[in-house]
Amino acid sequence: MSIATNHQPRVAIVLVNWNNWRDTVECLDSLLAQAYPDFHIYVVDNESGDQSVEHIAAWCEAPRRDSAWRTHEGVDRVTANVIVEAVPYRIADAAIAPLPPALPECRLTLVRSGGNLGFAGGCNVGMRAAALDAHFFWLVNTDTVVHRDALSALVRRALGDPKIGMVGSMLRYYAQPDRIQALAGGRMNPDNAAMEHIGENMRPADVIDVAAVERELAYIMGASMLVSADFVQEVGPMQEDYFLYYEEADWAMRGRGKFTLGFAADSHIYHKAGGSSGKVMPLFSLRHFYRNRVRFVGRFHPQCLPGAKRVLRLELALYLLKGRFAKARIVADALRDARLLTSREARARSGFAKIATPDSEP
Repeated sequence: MSIATNHQPRVAIVLVNWNNWRDTVECLDSLLAQAYPDFHIYVVDNESGDQSVEHIAAWCEAPRRDSAWRTHEGVDRVTANVIVEAVPYRIADAAIAPLPPALPECRLTLVRSGGNLGFAGGCNVGMRAAALDAHFFWLVNTDTVVHRDALSALVRRALGDPKIGMVGSMLRYYAQPDRIQALAGGRMNPDNAAMEHIGENMRPADVIDVAAVERELAYIMGASMLVSADFVQEVGPMQEDYFLYYEEADWAMRGRGKFTLGFAADSHIYHKAGGSSGKVMPLFSLRHFYRNRVRFVGRFHPQCLPGAKRVLRLELALYLLKGRFAKARIVADALRDARLLTSREARARSGFAKIATPDSEP
């Protein structure tokens, strides 16, 4: 059941696009059909090289369904209507922030970020642009489609407990919707600070203990994360020096003791990312993944650093045994850089509420 339409909090939906306009317009097709009554979408383009802004604008002017798009339970699409109307939009520059609230008839704002700022940087641009126009920010990955009641369920859970600062969804695989990728987010191993998705490979029909999930949550996955404006004001924006991976865990850790994490079990998101947590990562992404694991542990859990290094050494050995030498080099580099990265975090431990400029490679 959707939330009633009267006096609902305004939600700014933030998507970060980088050379991925085809996934983005499919996501928009479902977001624009949400049952929740009061939202505005901010698509932040991280200086794509594929004319994403122009393609997204063209889709808004004449929305159309791609034959490759799948059908999912509970997902409505504006292109399924008998008469498909244009989506009113505006284009803005990130240098102008916060933006004035959009006119009621405007559904979407395309924001040019001015550079490739990574996931955290792009989200921060979107939240700054929407700062005058939102009680909540819903961060959504562009490679998703969303159930018609996904946002309603997230807001309902957030409003149900004033201590909650972030709420996550049930993430299901786009290509295998009967399998769960994660229940809201993940847990953390107390010995080595390694992260693990909660509920991975469960079935949506399985009995789920929401309270138990919320007790285990160490972070909310950025594929679907509802964040209150109060959380952003109190804790600060996302930390940009990660660029990619671990920024959600960092954000949750910084809010620990001030806010709690929530799970909306009836908010369903279908995510295109890999068929399992062992999916193949490009080397660029893998480098950030390992470096940021070390950075995160050094920043918040330095006592876990010996355990984290043991895990890295094991992964290094496995890559070498399999002959994956480029990946082995990345892990070896992360181990080599661990001392420098963690000492840097110790010096900077008091300044995490500020947005950092991505550092250079050590």
